[in-house]
Amino acid sequence: MNMDSLLIDASQWLRPYSSNMAVAFVATLLVIYGDTINRTLRVIVKPYPMALRVGAFILLCTLGYGAITVWGSGQVAQLMYKIPDVYFALVVVLSFIILGILAERYQK
Repeated sequence: MNMDSLLIDASQWLRPYSSNMAVAFVATLLVIYGDTINRTLRVIVKPYPMALRVGAFILLCTLGYGAITVWGSGQVAQLMYKIPDVYFALVVVLSFIILGILAERYQK
C-alpha cells in the first residue's frame, strides 16, 4: 500500500464528518477570537446607555455568533468538499494543528 492510498483511505473515513469538522473549526475560531470581538463591541457601545449596551451584547451573542457559526461552517464545509481525497485527511489534520497553535499563542 502506497502513501496515496493511505491518504485516500483516511480521507474517505473522515469525509462523512466534514460538516461536523466545519462547525468545530468555526466554533474554535470563535472561542479563540470571541474575547477580542466582545472587547471591540464593548469599546464601541461604551458611550451609550446601559440598555443599548446590553441589547448590543444580546444581539452579538445570539444572532451574531449564531449566524457566524451557521454561515461560516457552511462555507467551510463547502470548501472541504472541494478538497481532493488524496489531500483531505492531511488538510484536516493540519487545520486542527493550526487552530491549536493559534489558540496557544493568541493569549500570550
